[in-house]
Amino acid sequence: MEYTKKKNWIIAIAVAIVYLTISILFDLWFFSWIIWVAYAIYRFIVK
Repeated sequence: MEYTKKKNWIIAIAVAIVYLTISILFDLWFFSWIIWVAYAIYRFIVK
């Protein structure tokens, strides 16, 4: 149980970093919501 929680936090932080990096570097704020949708679907499936 503890391992899964830790893994989920690492994934969440990694997704946030990727989101910010893509959005800032490439100015793709419009497209970056796709990352969050993919993450939400992933969380729904994993749960």
